[in-house]
Amino acid sequence: MADQPHLTTADAGASIWDTVVVGAGPAGCAAAYDLAAAGQSVLLLDKSSFPRPKACAGGLTVKAVKTLRYSIDPVVREVVSRIQLEGGLGLSSSLKSRKPICVMTVRAELDEFCLGKTIAAGSCFRKITSLQRVAPSAETLCLHTPEGIFRTRFLIGADGANGQVRRLCAQGAWFTQGFALEVQTPKPSQAIDLTFDFAAVPGGYGWIFPKHDHLNVGVYSASSATGLNRNRLLAYVKAQLGMEAGDHITGQYLGFGAGECDTNCVQPQLRGRVFLVGDAGGFVDALTGEGIYGALHSGQAAARAILDEAKGAGTADAFASYTSSYRQTLRFSSRAAAAFYANPSRGFRAMRLPFVRRTMVKTYTHGLNVNSLAMRIALSRC
Repeated sequence: MADQPHLTTADAGASIWDTVVVGAGPAGCAAAYDLAAAGQSVLLLDKSSFPRPKACAGGLTVKAVKTLRYSIDPVVREVVSRIQLEGGLGLSSSLKSRKPICVMTVRAELDEFCLGKTIAAGSCFRKITSLQRVAPSAETLCLHTPEGIFRTRFLIGADGANGQVRRLCAQGAWFTQGFALEVQTPKPSQAIDLTFDFAAVPGGYGWIFPKHDHLNVGVYSASSATGLNRNRLLAYVKAQLGMEAGDHITGQYLGFGAGECDTNCVQPQLRGRVFLVGDAGGFVDALTGEGIYGALHSGQAAARAILDEAKGAGTADAFASYTSSYRQTLRFSSRAAAAFYANPSRGFRAMRLPFVRRTMVKTYTHGLNVNSLAMRIALSRC
């Protein structure tokens, strides 16, 4: 991005930032945008230049779109109101809605767009090679990088499932990983619905997401040990679409576990000063694999906790409080995922029931409510 502010190494050590955010994806930008808009000095650090490739189906549910502080219409490729579910052995079902269920984006375009909005709101951006150390002191945190030392009052880790902030600052065994692989293919002449195929992968699903001029095809597993690989993905594309896929295959780890951690999940001396959001904080839904909504929600919650502290109204537990409802959702989703993916054909038959099908549309589109909570409990007992 040509308009990304450049900071010198001298700048890095000269200032104490109100907040440094490591990771400039949806979670990091959601936090940085709110903080910068409120007048805080914010530095975004990332090891990538933007636009950057990212393995992600690129679908944003209505609840995610509503969570954003600005319109993303310029990067929306397609609006979806119908989802096709496949369960193998001839099992299939459709989820339909009179209103949009989700919108399709290309993740590289979405991330660059959101970063531009965040910089326009007042955040600074700096590319770094890595984060080597986080050293706390009485007043600040010192972030050691090959590009220099950055000092900050608060730190937000939004650097993904393999990010360094969690490795350096977290504690406990609450965090687990999933994995996804994807590839882009030409769009065939016939219409293709957004598709989730639960027979494609043990412990997960295959997906086909239409993007107006191409398809995004991928495979996802809630366990990173499932053995997803390039050959499996290419075979899936061939079987589903009858075509050979290109070579531009990307992979991505997903972060789970926020539902199992009721605190900020960081070392005691860092609570209230370090926040883990998005994949770095385990905010991906294990049942659906949806990560963008959790990224936005947790990023904004971290910003809110920091702003409360700046006003003298914050506590070390503010972030946990602001994310407690969604953590409960993730807790139920984790249990439902374990039961569903252990016997997907039985769970799939439950999804074909009209009540469950309607509830799934509402849950996926708008979020958890009393009825959808009951549905997830039912799935967890399949």
